[in-house]
Amino acid sequence: MLAPENSIEGLVRAHGIGCRGAEFDAMLAACGTPVLMHDETLERTTVACGRVAQMCWTELANIALKTRDGGVSEGCVPSLVMALETCLTLGMAANIEIKPSAGAEHATGLAVAEVAAHCWTHPGALPPLLSSFSIPALEAAAQGAPALPRALLLERVGADSITLAQALGCVAMVVERSQLSASLITRAHDAGLGVAIYTENDEVRGEHWLASGLDGLITDQPAQFQR
Repeated sequence: MLAPENSIEGLVRAHGIGCRGAEFDAMLAACGTPVLMHDETLERTTVACGRVAQMCWTELANIALKTRDGGVSEGCVPSLVMALETCLTLGMAANIEIKPSAGAEHATGLAVAEVAAHCWTHPGALPPLLSSFSIPALEAAAQGAPALPRALLLERVGADSITLAQALGCVAMVVERSQLSASLITRAHDAGLGVAIYTENDEVRGEHWLASGLDGLITDQPAQFQR
C-alpha cells in the first residue's frame, strides 16, 4: 500500500522499490476513454461521488484520488494511456485488469485492448497482459488485440476452468489465493497455462508457492517480497 489505488504515483513508487511489473484496473468513462478505476462508483477511492460510466474523461481527469488513509492525494484519476506510458518509461510490465461496469463488458474489453495495442509499440517491450473475470470482455479483447496475451481471472476454480481458459485463448489463469494448490499448478502447466494468484500479502506463503512453480502473484505489499 505504497500510494493511492490505481494511481501513477503507485507505479512510480513500485518501480522505486524494485518491482518489475504492476497490476491495475481499467474501466470506461462515459466518452469511451479507459481510465484506472476499480469500483463502478467514485466514493471509495476519490474525493468525488457518482458513477464512472456517467462521467467523461475531461471530468474524471480533475478528480483527486484519496490516499490510503482517506486523505486527499496530489494525483487525479489517470487514463489507461497515462498508466501505460508510465510503465513504458519505467520499463515495467503491465497487467491490465479489464473491469467493465454493468452492461459494458464487450465495449470495455474492446476499448482496453485497442488502447493497449496502440500504446505498446516499442520494440522489445514486454506486451501487457489483459485479464478479466468477464468472459465477454476477454472475447472482445481478443477481437481488439489478438496478439496481446490474456488471462482468465477466477474467484473459484472449477473442474472446467482450465478448459475455459484454453477456449478463450488465454495464456494464464489468475486465481484467488485460497484456490491455489500444487495440483492446479501442475495441471495448468501441463495444459500450457501459467498460474498467478491474487491478493497475496503474506511473504512466507507467497515465497513458498513461487518456489513451488507459481508463475506470479499480485500483492498490496510489494516491499515485503522485495526483502
